[in-house]
Amino acid sequence: MSSLPRGFGRFLTPGSELNNELSQKIAVFDAMTIEREELDNDISLLRKQQADTEDRLAEALAEDEFQSFLSGQQVVAQSYTDLENIINQQIGSIVDKLAAKYERIVYLDNDLRKLKESIEKGVAAANAQLTSAASM
Repeated sequence: MSSLPRGFGRFLTPGSELNNELSQKIAVFDAMTIEREELDNDISLLRKQQADTEDRLAEALAEDEFQSFLSGQQVVAQSYTDLENIINQQIGSIVDKLAAKYERIVYLDNDLRKLKESIEKGVAAANAQLTSAASM
């Protein structure tokens, strides 16, 4: 008997055997689950990077304004335009990466759900086959 991912083992009747197709589906499910966990980790790291970048940019803006104030200069609109471009570039890059990760998660979760249903049906069929063989 092949090893089942967490949650599927409780469905398999002792003595039931999994066919190759079902074993392959389980292997794919395991790989997809690992990918999903990696995506969650990547998103956490990107969120931390985003927060750090935002903090760093806010500190840089505050320092620029403070230095302008000390030197008696007025902060001009051009400075804000330049800052906006820098923010859009740095934060935008992180947001684009996050969007790609979340998009992959949406499709992956859908595929995982369908695959889980298919595996559960396969396990039920294996159990039914064992039951019918036992009753003969």
